[in-house]
Amino acid sequence: MGIKDLVKPEHFLINHRIESCSYNLDRHALSKTLIENMIHHKGVGLSANQIGIWERAFAIMAEEDTIVCFNPKIIKSYTEKVSFNEGCLTYPDLFLDIIRPNSIIAKWEDEDGKIHKEKLTGFTSRVFQHEYDHMEGIDFTQRHVL
Repeated sequence: MGIKDLVKPEHFLINHRIESCSYNLDRHALSKTLIENMIHHKGVGLSANQIGIWERAFAIMAEEDTIVCFNPKIIKSYTEKVSFNEGCLTYPDLFLDIIRPNSIIAKWEDEDGKIHKEKLTGFTSRVFQHEYDHMEGIDFTQRHVL
């Protein structure tokens, strides 16, 4: 699929919830595309809809690895919340203080359809939540509290 341009904040895909991945989706190809584009655009996470692809999938840089999540879900959010100055590839040069749970339990499928369920904490948790919001049609400007 190659390197793609980032869509603008007002694009339809950014503002609408993405349902489950397509039945015949080539997950390996999309995984490669998401990772290549995340690196190319210098992000720590990238959702498919940010590059114009209508699929419920995103890539994130985790503690020791890059993970591509298909059909991600947040199963549980813990009560401890942390504020952090977040950025987003959809809004170049905009950084906002966003309060999010420090830990979550997340579930997703990998490129082979294997289900993963893990407790994510700290930065990995934050990036997962940020990209998950993209799947839900929420951008980080909506999370900003003055």
